[in-house]
Amino acid sequence: MSTTAQTVISTDADLVTLINVFTVAPERQAELVQALDRTTRAFFATVPGFRSATVHASQDGTRVVNYAQWASAAHFQAMLRMPEARPHLAEIGALVEQSDPKLYEVRSTHHRAP
Repeated sequence: MSTTAQTVISTDADLVTLINVFTVAPERQAELVQALDRTTRAFFATVPGFRSATVHASQDGTRVVNYAQWASAAHFQAMLRMPEARPHLAEIGALVEQSDPKLYEVRSTHHRAP
């Protein structure tokens, strides 16, 4: 069995998911994706309770979605209170026009039948 952390999308996973939809100027989308990648590797992935993150870029260049999984809402909230988080959050915030972060629970999943 692998011990590598992976994104798990399941109704019985004991996780919360942060879905943050960023609105960005198209000419800054790549910069935002790079910043999210860099700050996740350098900081967020080291924080207790962090499980995984994926970054999605819209084809029209105007949105970036960060899908990040945490062990619990309390772990995510604790990260937000960490002084070490502030510069990383500020870097991301400086690149975007708007963000809409929300915590979610997976309620259903569907797959194509074989």
